[in-house]
Amino acid sequence: MKKTLLFLLISNFVWAQWSISNAQRNALINIYNTTNGPDWNRTWDLSKDPRNWFGINIKNGDVVEISLNNNALKGVFPSNLSIFSKLQKLDLSNNELNGELAGSLGGLTNLKVLDISHNRLSGDPSSKITSLTNLEDLGLGGNRFEIPNINQTLQPFTKLKNLNLSNLQLTEVPTSLSSFINLLQLDLSDNQITSGFDRLTNLSALQDFNLSNNQLTAVPNVINSFTRLIKLNLSKNNISNYSNIGNLNNLEQLNIAANNLEQLPAKIASFSNLLNLNLSQNKIKSGLSNLIQLKKLQQLSIDENELRGSFPSELLNIPTLLMLSIRDNHLEGELPTKLPPVCDLSNNRYTPQALQAKFASENFNYDGFYYSPQRYDAPAEVLGVIGQPASLHQYLTGPDYSFTWFKNLDENMDISTENLFFNEVTTEDYGSYTVEAYTYKLIGKNLMQLSLFREPIKLTDKLGIEDPSRIIKIFPNPTSDFINILATNKNIERIFIYDLSGKQIISTNSTRINVARLPSGAYILNIKTDNGYKNFKFIKQ
Repeated sequence: MKKTLLFLLISNFVWAQWSISNAQRNALINIYNTTNGPDWNRTWDLSKDPRNWFGINIKNGDVVEISLNNNALKGVFPSNLSIFSKLQKLDLSNNELNGELAGSLGGLTNLKVLDISHNRLSGDPSSKITSLTNLEDLGLGGNRFEIPNINQTLQPFTKLKNLNLSNLQLTEVPTSLSSFINLLQLDLSDNQITSGFDRLTNLSALQDFNLSNNQLTAVPNVINSFTRLIKLNLSKNNISNYSNIGNLNNLEQLNIAANNLEQLPAKIASFSNLLNLNLSQNKIKSGLSNLIQLKKLQQLSIDENELRGSFPSELLNIPTLLMLSIRDNHLEGELPTKLPPVCDLSNNRYTPQALQAKFASENFNYDGFYYSPQRYDAPAEVLGVIGQPASLHQYLTGPDYSFTWFKNLDENMDISTENLFFNEVTTEDYGSYTVEAYTYKLIGKNLMQLSLFREPIKLTDKLGIEDPSRIIKIFPNPTSDFINILATNKNIERIFIYDLSGKQIISTNSTRINVARLPSGAYILNIKTDNGYKNFKFIKQ
């Protein structure tokens, strides 16, 4: 009897050291040890009470929350979960867990949140989770699951408010979703869904809908019934027309990046509560003035479109705009006096002089201004004949620049000359080249450091020669004295003549060129138009 009492006293004393039982503490330590705990982003000090461990929430002596999302967990899914009978939230998302779900997961019937999305989990999770009927938040997406009957798997979860089914190889909207009338957030991204959207008609409470990276060619009509929608993501599809989108007066975030838009949808101007708009990676050329109607807009991204010419100053009439990203377009010329507090216009065609003027302007905000690199010159091709010399040119010159040439855009050649010369072309020399021209200047208290990259110039064994009879005619060809250029529906900006080594011989604006003094042979006529460069070959007799 005395030994029994002593054992109970010792056991109670050991338990009293911690805010949870030894069994639960050991189960947590097992999770730590089997998922590479020492290398977690936020690790645990095992000598301290579990209530001090990151991601652990304890109530009345029981673990009620394990939130270790995005914490670099690696290894198999934890197997000893049944000890946490009061657990309400288990979030292990955005880690590197693998294998199948543990059977003990099904015993956690008090769970309200289960998020295991974006791991490397496999198998069919259905039998492990269908008993968790109190779930309000379920994240399965971004794994390697094979779910033979997604509708049967989801059927028990009638209380769901948040559901992530991303990247599960779905080709249609699951039928069971029609009964999830309490759903606030639905993620169907990274699938191949093209049908079944009418099954979502009953989801009138939906506030956050993600359909990015599917195979959509049009906006599903059902979206117009989601009048409470706050966040909509339709990016990475093949949508070219948004004319049927409307009735989304509560929308605050809209992402339609990476589609096939050529002009801005006019209806966007009616989304009066919009705060964040992403139009990047489309083919938009104009129509930005419609955005002036968005009086609450704070963030606007128009990266990687087809904007040309001067800075779209109409955007500066949006009074609340705090961030504008307009990089990777074709903008040039002078910059406005005032820009949004954060502005990214890198990888356009602004000159050092235009940027220096901005640096010198009054109240210039250096910290929020992203301007480097920029691009210059025009794409070109140069004919390289095996065994013959060739040269690749760019127009920047002078001691203010230091040059570095690259092959195939990212292979540093350790060549620092203004132009690139080949004594004898070999087959290994063929490819695309660019050069970085680096310059810097102290302007007031700010140091401007700028990299300018020449548009790619291709060394090739065969130039793309167009049929002269189509849009541009050159005559006579062959010629002994003059060559004439006649353009149909083309505005000729400049004409260059190169020999077959790539050396520029003539640069002119005239469409009647005297070539009488040129040695006899073949030449390349490079014509710059308002739609790019056109190459032709002619013979000098």
